[in-house]
Amino acid sequence: MAVGDASAFLLNIMSSVFIISVNKKLMGATGFGFRYVVTLNALHYLTTSVWTVIAKRIGMAKVDEGSKAPAHVPLSAVVLFTLVSNASIISLNTSLMLNSITLYQIAKLGIIPCTCAVEYFLYGRVFTSQMVLAIMVTLCGVGLVSLNELTLSDSTIGVFVALCSVVSSSGQQLMVRHLQLKHNVSAGQLLGVVAPAQGASLLLLSPFLDKVTTGGYVTDYEWTQGALLCMVLSCSAAVLVNVSQFLVLGRFTAVTYQVLGHAKTICVLCVGYVFFGGIITGQQLLGMGLAIGGMMGYSRALQAAPAAKLASQEPDPVESSLAELLQKNKDANNV
Repeated sequence: MAVGDASAFLLNIMSSVFIISVNKKLMGATGFGFRYVVTLNALHYLTTSVWTVIAKRIGMAKVDEGSKAPAHVPLSAVVLFTLVSNASIISLNTSLMLNSITLYQIAKLGIIPCTCAVEYFLYGRVFTSQMVLAIMVTLCGVGLVSLNELTLSDSTIGVFVALCSVVSSSGQQLMVRHLQLKHNVSAGQLLGVVAPAQGASLLLLSPFLDKVTTGGYVTDYEWTQGALLCMVLSCSAAVLVNVSQFLVLGRFTAVTYQVLGHAKTICVLCVGYVFFGGIITGQQLLGMGLAIGGMMGYSRALQAAPAAKLASQEPDPVESSLAELLQKNKDANNV
């Protein structure tokens, strides 16, 4: 179990860092200048849909026996998840376009408190003081890494979109785990159901949204061999990102995913420093140390919380009597 958890999370970090690097080349002004973000996201999910079908054919994914459906997830749940997930994708990209990097990063940091509040009020999850402290240290560390200035000169619409990205992103991450547990489906089964819906809906929305954000259509783009290769790499990396995200969210809570997921921010910064000539300041080094310490502290607090809860409970006399009776029967049978 521990090896599987670590492998899933490591795959998520590596694939996320890789896709960011590829997309920077694909969409950057010094790269191939592909600015049609919604179309790109639609292609990501459509590629993921094709992969889930191939995975079932070659035996890499679970198949429900006695059912023609890929997974037992109601249509209403698929529609709701698609709406929330698309809102997350569109609002994050719109926030990045309308707002400064500062506000965009602040909004991403706000996903953790929002997710904690939802898990506390709706699911009754209890956060120990050690867990809260570790979360605060992690947020401070990531803030020092990603925020270079605190002057907010963003519009009212931009702030509203940033708030929408916080709520929708938190909802999307909570729903992945909720749907897997409620309908007893694996990460691959759930992804096989929602990926086609997301890809098709984003593809239908892409002409309008790309026109609004870029002033043109994807058909106006002049493709080159390098751009096509970069697009293939981006879609391939998206499959790994989507699969690993569903695996991680199915194994961990959304809060844990967010806390540990800030390791990706540090990895992206290091990749930018190594491959793109970035500069790591003393403030960022301090932030990296705080973030790593906070993530380690959260992991230890998360492991200690159940043990502390069990240690504080008094033994149930009924269970003690039952255990004693079973032990006596076992001893009699041995004799």
